[in-house]
Amino acid sequence: MENTHAVPGTAAFQKFMRVLQAVSETPGQLNISGLARQLGMPRPTVHRIVEALVVEGMLRYDNDTLSLGPRLVSLAWRSLETHDLRQIARPHIEQLRDRLDETVHLAIPDGLEMVYIDKLEANRTVRMASRIGTRVSLFSSSVGKAWLAAHSADQVEQMLAKITPTSFTQHTITDRAGITEEINRTRERGYSQDIQENELDICCYGSAIVNSGQQAVGCISVSMPTYRFDALQADEAIGAIRACVAAIQKQLV
Repeated sequence: MENTHAVPGTAAFQKFMRVLQAVSETPGQLNISGLARQLGMPRPTVHRIVEALVVEGMLRYDNDTLSLGPRLVSLAWRSLETHDLRQIARPHIEQLRDRLDETVHLAIPDGLEMVYIDKLEANRTVRMASRIGTRVSLFSSSVGKAWLAAHSADQVEQMLAKITPTSFTQHTITDRAGITEEINRTRERGYSQDIQENELDICCYGSAIVNSGQQAVGCISVSMPTYRFDALQADEAIGAIRACVAAIQKQLV
């Protein structure tokens, strides 16, 4: 059996990472007491971790609440700016955004979630609440569904076996059979949909990006309010997304 604590300091490091993750998901909303309650950790422990992270520039205080610090943000941006897929995809997702005038996301997998590594806002008045670094589920988001559909049925089953689906809205599909059926439909039609499953009044189209070895490396999505989704011709949206993905894939090794 693999010893997950073989490396000295692993347990302490995991606590630091849990604190950073919690703050990144709710910036400017938690103080030390709230963070301790959310993580189920003793307040003195959280206080020591936070103080150490503040000293190192990984966290900062904003009116007694916590946000990511300048050093961590700088490191994250350096990583994003040098990410090959982001660099290759940027001009093409800009064209997609301009063509449809809707918000476009670029996402890559991180464990059993997808994380946005780029986002281009629509020029319209209603905009998405997501941001770069936002993590979304595999089973409810358009990028997650597209990612799953780019894998074999056996691989999908293995990934879903590790996930406990939860409802984000009343439209979220949470039963295993329903999710599997949705992924099969996505695979058959060649694109994914999120119909208010991840966020109320927001609908999305998604598609996987594959390299020359036919391995999925990321996904893009186009997101919009439901009323604009209903008004937009599906063929127009899907055609624009496919053209964008094809242009990105031509540049992948």
